[in-house]
Amino acid sequence: MEKHEIIGDVRGRGMLLGVELVQDRKSKTPAKSEMLKITEHMKDMGVLIGKGGFHGNVLRITPPLCFTKEDADFLVDVMDYTMSKM
Repeated sequence: MEKHEIIGDVRGRGMLLGVELVQDRKSKTPAKSEMLKITEHMKDMGVLIGKGGFHGNVLRITPPLCFTKEDADFLVDVMDYTMSKM
């Protein structure tokens, strides 16, 4: 959240996480079009990620049980790179 203004909230527990994307943190306007661009770009880089939330602006991270630290590092790197391009 500190690095990317598009992240309005991060919530979850354990291996179930939600990253809410917003156009403006104060008004919490859902970032619907940005969400589509981010998920498509992440898919192109080899990361499949779910979409959720009432407005469809929450990245739903639900990795399999065989998820390793290297997999987590790759996911974070791809997400960081993608959001940096926004």
